[in-house]
Amino acid sequence: MGTWVMLLRGINLGPRHKVPMAELRALCADLGLTDVRTYIASGNVICSSSQRSATAVGATMERGLRSRFGFDVPVIVRTPQQLQGVVDDLPFLDTEQVHVSFLPAPLPAPVEAEVRTGLLNGAELVVSGAHAYLRTPAGLGQPWLRAPQAKALSDGTVRTWRTVTALLDLATP
Repeated sequence: MGTWVMLLRGINLGPRHKVPMAELRALCADLGLTDVRTYIASGNVICSSSQRSATAVGATMERGLRSRFGFDVPVIVRTPQQLQGVVDDLPFLDTEQVHVSFLPAPLPAPVEAEVRTGLLNGAELVVSGAHAYLRTPAGLGQPWLRAPQAKALSDGTVRTWRTVTALLDLATP
């Protein structure tokens, strides 16, 4: 049995795509996942599974979500070791207004360079593999990236630094 951290993109943001956490945990159990825990209502699941790959775990969850709730929810899956690497590689001296965008795949270097041209309001971006570290001094409530460049990150899902470290704590014994 492996431990997995699943990050669901785009649920419980406004009136659409509502996924109550109790129902999400029940779905996980129905899918054969064990030791299921959720963290806040933004779509964070820690669980165990006999499936051996992140791709398989994510695909199972995506099919289950579509079947149970009637809409598509992209799921990004990481191991506790990968999450530890994200924490260990923090490129900023402090964690104030730091977020991590978990991407489905690494950004090609030209795309990463193009994204950097769209930064606004003192925002900083450091890409490391399939993770983009964001520091937004004005907060995420203020524009930090121009729309054309934001499309390159749109398949990812963003978590606050506090959420990243809380998920790591929950995923490691």
